[in-house]
Amino acid sequence: MPSNRAVGAAPIATGVLLAGTAARAVAQHGLEHWTALALAGGLSAVAVGIGVLTGRGGFDSEDADDHRDRTTTVALAGLALTSVAVGAGIALA
Repeated sequence: MPSNRAVGAAPIATGVLLAGTAARAVAQHGLEHWTALALAGGLSAVAVGIGVLTGRGGFDSEDADDHRDRTTTVALAGLALTSVAVGAGIALA
């Protein structure tokens, strides 16, 4: 299993690239629905990566009392994955 640093670095790198591309598109063409989704996806991916690196958000917890943290983590990861997929699809189109 890869280390937490490698697992945390992947969404941070992807999020920074996606958020940077979306920010550049906003600066050139103004705010649109798709660029807002791409920007939100990039920032969510960065937040998930930081959560992995810091150990917050239920990624490394083994306690049963952390159910709420795990639910939040899954929700953020799902939002990040969906937004990154939509943003990448739009960027490639």
